[in-house]
Amino acid sequence: MDKEICLLRKRFNEIKNMGYVKSVRSGSTGIGATFENLIGKNEESFEIPDFYGIEIKTRREYSKSAISLFNAVPTGSHYYEVKRLRDKYGYPSKRDKNLKRLYARVVGNEQRKVGLWYFFKLRVNRKTNRLILEIYDYHNVLIDNTTYWEFDILKEKIMRKLQILALISAWTNEKDGVEYFKYYKMNIYVLKDFENFVDMLEEGKIEVSFKIDSFVDEKRYGNVDSTGVSFSIKKDFLLDLYDLYR
Repeated sequence: MDKEICLLRKRFNEIKNMGYVKSVRSGSTGIGATFENLIGKNEESFEIPDFYGIEIKTRREYSKSAISLFNAVPTGSHYYEVKRLRDKYGYPSKRDKNLKRLYARVVGNEQRKVGLWYFFKLRVNRKTNRLILEIYDYHNVLIDNTTYWEFDILKEKIMRKLQILALISAWTNEKDGVEYFKYYKMNIYVLKDFENFVDMLEEGKIEVSFKIDSFVDEKRYGNVDSTGVSFSIKKDFLLDLYDLYR
């Protein structure tokens, strides 16, 4: 990958020397979409690396939000498992109190409260090679552990898309309601191995986020409106999962 990394560094330095560039879209995704536009990458939904085998992540300087790694819906007792979770363990949606939503950030080293009555936690099972979602009631009784992710699925995703990661930081500025970015720093990371990823799930260093809501328009009323079930990592933990490329 040395040749591809050198090519990305060359292109990054060209963009860095441009100074502040106007965002191609409003909102939180503008920073990534603008950089992709500058390197000539078309937007697509395929789970492949952004630039010749290198996955690119962009972030605003001083951002404390976690870095999204990939999305992976779980398997369970229902054909559409995220719908089952929303309907059974969700709480009233802000859009319509008659409908449910399920927003949760779940880790492996502690129980996290979800809504008023439930607590979610991840458990690594190395015998079955599964990551299991455990759900406890208000009395700390385990009531559901039928939702899971196969290690093979998680490994395939991370090995296909995230073996080489470029983390790019940008300063931001706003003028007349439009955001501008100055991309000024890039670090390249090389994945250690999948076992590190599993260990970090167990230690609470990798987080799983559920963002499941309900549509309120007449045509889709009550259907699942989901931005996904995502696996993410705090920047402080990157060097537990990756080696820094020199």
